[in-house]
Amino acid sequence: MERLSSRGASLARFFRLSEERWEGFLLMALVVGLLSGVLAVALRSAVHALFHALEPARLGPAGILIPAFGALIGVMIVRDLFQEPAGHGVPAVIRAVCLRGGRMRVRAIASRWLGSLANVGAGGSAGLEGPIVYSAGALGAVVAERFGLDERRRSILVGCGVAGGISAIFNAPMTGLIFATEIILAEWSAFSIVPVAISAVAATELSRVLLGNEQSFLHAPFEMGVHDLIACIGLGLLSGAVAAALSSGIARAQGIASRLHGRFAPFALGLGVGAIGLAFPMAIGEGYEGAQAAVSSQQDLGILLAVGLLLAKLVATSMTLGSGAPGGMFAPSLVSGAFLGTAFHRIVERIQPVQLQLASEGSYAIVGMSGMVAGVMHAPLTGIFLVMEVTDGYDVILPLMIVSVLSLVVARRFDRHSLYTKELASSGELRRPGTDRQIGVDLSVRDVLDGETIPVHEDLTLEELAEAVRSSSRNHFPVVDRSTGALLGMLDLARVRRQLLDPQLARITLVGTVMETKLPEVLAQAPVSQALEAFERTGQWVLPVVDDEGRFVGLISKSRLFDHYRRELLVQDRSVDG
Repeated sequence: MERLSSRGASLARFFRLSEERWEGFLLMALVVGLLSGVLAVALRSAVHALFHALEPARLGPAGILIPAFGALIGVMIVRDLFQEPAGHGVPAVIRAVCLRGGRMRVRAIASRWLGSLANVGAGGSAGLEGPIVYSAGALGAVVAERFGLDERRRSILVGCGVAGGISAIFNAPMTGLIFATEIILAEWSAFSIVPVAISAVAATELSRVLLGNEQSFLHAPFEMGVHDLIACIGLGLLSGAVAAALSSGIARAQGIASRLHGRFAPFALGLGVGAIGLAFPMAIGEGYEGAQAAVSSQQDLGILLAVGLLLAKLVATSMTLGSGAPGGMFAPSLVSGAFLGTAFHRIVERIQPVQLQLASEGSYAIVGMSGMVAGVMHAPLTGIFLVMEVTDGYDVILPLMIVSVLSLVVARRFDRHSLYTKELASSGELRRPGTDRQIGVDLSVRDVLDGETIPVHEDLTLEELAEAVRSSSRNHFPVVDRSTGALLGMLDLARVRRQLLDPQLARITLVGTVMETKLPEVLAQAPVSQALEAFERTGQWVLPVVDDEGRFVGLISKSRLFDHYRRELLVQDRSVDG
């Protein structure tokens, strides 16, 4: 046992030392990628096995109850068993990176993994990227914590876990890399991209060894002409509107769930999902069978059926995720996008004034997938590369770009933030690493106090004051109570210059009669962003700092504050350079 402990300590020392030389950190990224790949492969296999095992029951008379119990059990696993807030988990990972330096609890590795197994396996209309992002991100955080990494490297290892999980789930390494950098880390630098890429590649290769190298959606070769590109402008605009409708539907379902009592919400909304599944079996679960039918044109969906499947998928997804049941947005976005593209193709064929030979409806289904992903997640690069990798659709890169960008533009007109970031933005918690806003929160006022501070007392005359501060180069002096140390006010020499230069006035004027008492006080433990707001509001150059009980702690000045900002930004730049 002692020998094992010694080896573990040696391994930890090796990681810490070589991490400073960069190669150890990349080795950690490789390990996190492999472990997150195992998590993803296990989740994907388990969910698919459970979904198909329960299929006969879902199609039977009691089929409406299966998704309801799945949602209920999924929420109970997350909330009751693991004592964590419900939801799909991606905002929690972003919050961990923004506010906690990448810290996540060990139990987070299992909570949504098990919860989504129950929910999606039972037929809940959701995907697996949300749970695997949470589980694999927590895995990266735990590995970083084990080896004592700093906050920046810990956050990057969270991104490594996310990239590995996404890559392995979808057999899409570029998607994992871009999702982690575009949505989770919001940072594009060699210092973050290289380890994230290593994790994505390692996890993808592991999944290919275990599951085979298969693309998710098979289709016949296709090619889109100039007239198809023009039609894609309309599909992009429509995709953005439908993506906004899905986001709004989830928000409405969340409102309904909040008005229902306790555990009844996921069960009640799950009943709705079960009812939809009886009428439209392809609209529940991940729904990839329906998307495959649309992409390959194997089934003549028709306009009414395609629109019906689209609406059913949107409503089922809204109820599933709105209930708080664990699950992700990738699969619903891809499937609804495929139905949308198919319906759009059929409609354009009917109403075009000049009979042009459009590309196959399968190609429009693929492009619609990208539009929905980009619009729902406000992440056009993720939408483009995800669809290219899961469909091998590199031939339609131009339509994918057109639809994804236009979808994002339209979706942002309805809501500035995506489902992933809306909650964080509304609470002021969306602070990305390396930004001035994040620095303003990371630094406390106590960190930037002025070095030289001379407190004075209210019963001093100005003549005595001049003698006491003769050697100081400062113009601002705090006035504090002799016995308690409480701040009474501030004295600005520039405001009492006339009295100071008049010997008679200086001998009879007390500090307490000329000090300023209405200046705002800044708490020592407050973030410097609050001090910046106070400077902006008052126009002052120096402000007093106090503790919770009003005792004077020090002074903060604009010049020192901005100097700290500059140094923190330089630290960020050096970190980015590696």
